[in-house]
Amino acid sequence: MPFDSGRVTFCRFAVGGDAPSSVDDAVLSILHEHRFREVEIGTPDEVECGFVTPEHLLDTRFTFEKVGYGPNGSQALLAVRIDTHKVPADVRRAYRVMNEQAVAAGNSSGFASKGQKREAIELADRQVREDLAKGMYRKSKVVPVLWDFASAQVFCGATGNTVVEQVVRLFRQAFAVELSLLSAGVAAGQLLKGDGRSRDYEDVHPSKFTAPPADARGEDDSDESREDPSLPRVPWVAKSVDLKDYLGNELLMWLWWQSETNEGKVATDKGDAYVAFDRAIDLDCAWGMAGKVGVKGDGPTRYRESAEALRTGKWPRKAGVILADGASQWEFTLSGDAWTVGSAKLPDVPDAQSPRELTEARLDLTTQLAGLLDAVYAAFLKRRIGGSWSADREAIRRWIRTRKPSGTAAAAQADADTATKPQPVVTMTEPPRPVADRAAVAETT
Repeated sequence: MPFDSGRVTFCRFAVGGDAPSSVDDAVLSILHEHRFREVEIGTPDEVECGFVTPEHLLDTRFTFEKVGYGPNGSQALLAVRIDTHKVPADVRRAYRVMNEQAVAAGNSSGFASKGQKREAIELADRQVREDLAKGMYRKSKVVPVLWDFASAQVFCGATGNTVVEQVVRLFRQAFAVELSLLSAGVAAGQLLKGDGRSRDYEDVHPSKFTAPPADARGEDDSDESREDPSLPRVPWVAKSVDLKDYLGNELLMWLWWQSETNEGKVATDKGDAYVAFDRAIDLDCAWGMAGKVGVKGDGPTRYRESAEALRTGKWPRKAGVILADGASQWEFTLSGDAWTVGSAKLPDVPDAQSPRELTEARLDLTTQLAGLLDAVYAAFLKRRIGGSWSADREAIRRWIRTRKPSGTAAAAQADADTATKPQPVVTMTEPPRPVADRAAVAETT
């Protein structure tokens, strides 16, 4: 999603190396040198990547008016065009089969020989290369990018792995800088390192908010394989960017608790912030045993399904969040461990006198959101790593055991005929059944 209109989605990168401090002629020259260019002769690479302006995917005329924003060009609004060239497997097979049939028609047996089959494959590969050279299977994608030089961060308007890889590679080639994807664990490490608490970050372990579900201890939870088998396994971090990414899930848990016990007020170094949960919440079992639950609707945390999910050891993975600082309010979806912001509704800018002023204001509001989110995270980490976490953890445990939800999503759905607003939707996913259990079920059926 673009940064200059509509809702905003982004992940963030920390910029390392000798980066520019503003948009100047040198930056514009580098962008022009590494602009997107199609391969004109021969077969293109499977992925082509290059810079374009935020105007559209065909515009590579970089000027300060198009790219430079913020005071003295302290922000660069760019776009990265990523083209993929991939022939569908069924098309490749069709070319091969047609070539085999053509040569087999002249054989008395009606079958193609091994040599003819190899020739058919070579002909099919040639046809595929010709198709790619013609651009028949080209798919173009434009990813908006905001480079905030003051915070040394790059905001990327898409979060997929392919996009991340291409953006990192392009910035390395063009500007000789290294982009580090800021997941929750990486962001925590940077915040704590700035406070001189790197050792505390290394020593942190997942919090035990509930007793483990029945049969939560598995074969990989022996004393030899884990430092403390009684702690949650948090299985999703095995595929995350950083093994401490679960801190983002603990942040969501802490904010949920704060929203119900402290009116959502969080004291930060930038002043008080206010947090509420709305629209949706997805939870996953921190022990890897009790499956997943998703609740969508008005006030999803109020329903019994959410309370039951907490009691059975599930942690929030993603939630609809309302975040305010007393002057402005943002609504967005926060992925805790991935540390990505989705579909953020920025505050209105009613007094913009021109499209450029509107874009300037929206970019400022985007970086304000990121800064406020980091301030809330820093306030959480100060308690999480400090001596007050034991008291907070025990208070959260009591809150989980004793909180009283307002009703069930199922009951709300039963009143859908008379209700005037949308009703909650609950989705549940059970964990994979162990192989032995599946065999027992098959035997009984």
